[in-house]
Amino acid sequence: MRLFSSLFAKILLWSLLNLVLVASVLAVFFTFQSHMDLDTLLGRQASDRIRIAGNLIAHDLNKSPEADWSEILIRHGDIYQVQFAMVFKNGSETVPTDLSVPPVVIQKIMSSRKSKPSLEDLSPRLRHNKSYSEAQSDHRFHDTSDRERDHNQESKEIRRSHPKHDSEARFMMRTTNPTRYWTGVWIAVLPEAASPPRLAMLLAVSDSPTGNGFFFDPLPWMIVALVIVLISVVLWIPFVRHITGPLARMTSVAEEIARGRFDVQIKEHRKDEIGRLATAINDMTLRLHSFLKGQKRFLGDVAHELASPIARIQLGLGILEQRVDKKNRERVVDVMEDVTHMADLINELLSFSRAEMHKKKVHPELTKLLPIVQKAVQREQPPDVEISYRIDPEMTAIADPELLTRALANLIRNSVRYAGDAGPITLSAKNERNSVILEIRDAGPGVPEDVINQLFEPFFRPEASRNRDSGGVGLGLAIVKTCVEACQGTVAAKNCAPAGFSVTITLSATNSLCQHPKRQVFRSVNPGR
Repeated sequence: MRLFSSLFAKILLWSLLNLVLVASVLAVFFTFQSHMDLDTLLGRQASDRIRIAGNLIAHDLNKSPEADWSEILIRHGDIYQVQFAMVFKNGSETVPTDLSVPPVVIQKIMSSRKSKPSLEDLSPRLRHNKSYSEAQSDHRFHDTSDRERDHNQESKEIRRSHPKHDSEARFMMRTTNPTRYWTGVWIAVLPEAASPPRLAMLLAVSDSPTGNGFFFDPLPWMIVALVIVLISVVLWIPFVRHITGPLARMTSVAEEIARGRFDVQIKEHRKDEIGRLATAINDMTLRLHSFLKGQKRFLGDVAHELASPIARIQLGLGILEQRVDKKNRERVVDVMEDVTHMADLINELLSFSRAEMHKKKVHPELTKLLPIVQKAVQREQPPDVEISYRIDPEMTAIADPELLTRALANLIRNSVRYAGDAGPITLSAKNERNSVILEIRDAGPGVPEDVINQLFEPFFRPEASRNRDSGGVGLGLAIVKTCVEACQGTVAAKNCAPAGFSVTITLSATNSLCQHPKRQVFRSVNPGR
């Protein structure tokens, strides 16, 4: 088997193809992201969110006295679900009462002087804040989402005019004991109307790594992950079906083989492991079919060769019984019983062999069931056992009359042998869709549940011993199965509740089943009549 025709190589190559497609999608995404409007495609980014919040907070700070700045930071923190603080260029800070900026954060802000913008860089924001202040009468009653939308456009304009500054000005840091995440942006505030503007770092603080979108926005990556998953699913579904489809077909064929059908074949023209498995199953089926056919032919030949000597022995014992004295006659009778039992065994072997060997020569036809049931009952009904049947006289099924009669006779004989003294034996037939179901039920003790599926195997008997008192040799139900399958039907057995045992034969039917659904022949043959 070549390397690239193996299932392992196919899975490996398909995985590599999946990785190549995913890498291509990511490459296209990162290549063209500068030409796409990611605000619309992927949602607001974390860097834009802190800058927009900085514009809004700076606007409110520039309209309020310095004494109210802590309250303004608290109010905006409640809106954005984070905490805000300010650290000025000289190291002083303005924070809410329940928050303190660790020295390590202040030290890092002070040490990163090259990232500090000048007041000229922030002057467009100040001019915008002043014009915005003049346009509004009272910012306390202005909707925050509307102001955020207004400043969103302003943030885009500032980013286009200062792209390098935006990438350097954002501050990010993590502290421990307790674990907190810090991010910030530089803003310019006016402590008093006549004072010059002051440069300050506006910090957003949270104990979550996402920080309500200020530190990390998971939405873009969730969309990218969803695209990758969709690509993988679309890519792998055909390949998985390419594997599971043949396995399902092979499972169906294996189930047929387990039911005793060896004329099935798997048609899988593949060179990988699945194709090799299909070829192995086909070879196994052919060998099993050959072995079983040879076994049945051997049994038939042996039974045929033994039939004539057994008949001659029976004839000789019959003559000897008439000539011996009374003292030795009992011994001759015992020998005759053994020979009779051997003859019955040979007859069953012949019947089983003939049914199997001539199965393909059978041509089932539309047959009325009532005459077949009557013939089987008359053949096997002993004088001391009650047998009743309910059959529609117009009910028909697809079957071979001789084989179906033999199957029913064997079932009746089996019920009489094991449950004749327990109660009546009943035969009934009913229509179900396009099938006819024949049931033979007795009131006997039944069989153990764990051996029901083995009852129709040749030479199988629930009893451990095989003698004349306990029954035959285990070919009766095997002959029933062979005859029914030759009629293109199925046979099954089950225990009944609270007691009893039943065997059902399912045969194909025609539309004539429903012509006379209510007409039935009921006959009961009672002992002594």
